[in-house]
Amino acid sequence: MAPWPRYLIAFVVGRHGFTYIPFGTLVPDKLEEWKGTSWCPGGAITGDRLKVLVRMLHVVPGITILAAAVAIALASPAPWFWRPLAIAGAAVGIAAFAAFYDGQARLLAQVGPVGAVASLVLLAPGIAFPGVFG
Repeated sequence: MAPWPRYLIAFVVGRHGFTYIPFGTLVPDKLEEWKGTSWCPGGAITGDRLKVLVRMLHVVPGITILAAAVAIALASPAPWFWRPLAIAGAAVGIAAFAAFYDGQARLLAQVGPVGAVASLVLLAPGIAFPGVFG
């Protein structure tokens, strides 16, 4: 693959990873309508514990997806290295959406379905195209 498409893809992937970090650290406290519960773990984790979980589930994939973007951009030392980072980051990012969504349809756009879809878009080539950046 020519360098410029690889750099463009790395930029888009990196931007997606970067969005997770501020979203997870700021939104749970700023979204006053959020109930502090989740439909995924149900009532097992609520309140401040759920906020900590939501933060962790956003920061970890953000850092992991940023590392995947760097691996995509560099591609020379280990072209296979981007796949586990992209797959892990995207999977945890989807879990972050599931942990944050509290079932309120009117708040759906504010809790990040676009990020979950972007993570699915990153997950698919990570699984289906192992040698694309090789």
